[in-house]
This record gives sequence, structure tokens and C-alpha cells, in this order.
Amino acid sequence: MAGFEVIVRPVILPNIRPALPRILPPVPDPSQGLFVLNGGDGNFLGISTTFSVSFSQQQPHKEAVRQYDTERVYKKDEKKGGSAKDTSNVDKDTYVDVERLRRVRLDTSDGPIKVVYNDPPEVDNVETLQTNLVR
Repeated sequence: MAGFEVIVRPVILPNIRPALPRILPPVPDPSQGLFVLNGGDGNFLGISTTFSVSFSQQQPHKEAVRQYDTERVYKKDEKKGGSAKDTSNVDKDTYVDVERLRRVRLDTSDGPIKVVYNDPPEVDNVETLQTNLVR
């Protein structure tokens, strides 16, 4: 046995050696083997994530025209008592002059808006000084 060598190949279990690659014969028709995308069966394909952005900008309302009345509101003296219609409990020495809106026109990004206010009920401690002023 002098001319022969003994080759021992170890066996590894499980087999971790890669398999030999498959050799495919060449395709005779060039249209064969191409991927074709066709319509599906109508089932919904779910998407795992979605993203949406929306942006809207609106200009603030700007007062364009104001119609108002100037009124003087007198203080009612609660110590004197009396009914709500009784003018004896109105203190004419203490008052505040105010502007009460009648109409206002606001300019917006969508166009002008007209706002009309209703007249308040008559009370005994309010006196109208000027009416229908425009600014």
C-alpha cells in the first residue's frame, strides 16, 4: 500500500454545506420567463402605514365699517331700593359713556360679512346721546 493514499473526508451532521446551484437550460422564446403584472381578484390590499398633510389658512376678520350709538349708562343705587321701573334709584352723578354697535361690516378672506345687532330693551338708567354714528 505504499502507492495509495487514504483520503478521509469527515461527515458533518446536519449538512451545512451549500447545495450546488441548479443549472437551467436557456429559454428558447425571449418572451418566456418575463414577469407579467395582471389585475387582481378585487381583494383589498392593506397598507401598514399612511401619512396625510392638510393645510388651511384663513385671514382674521378686519372691521371695515362700524355704525354705533353713544349712550350714557347711569349707576343704579341699590341702597334706595324700589322696583326695576322706578327711576328714583338711578344715580345721575355716576355714569359711563359707551358705544353700542348697531351694524358692523367685517372683511374676511371669503368676502365681506355684515352683522346687525338687535336693539336692547328699554331700561331707565340708559340715555342715548348720539345715534347712527359711522366710523
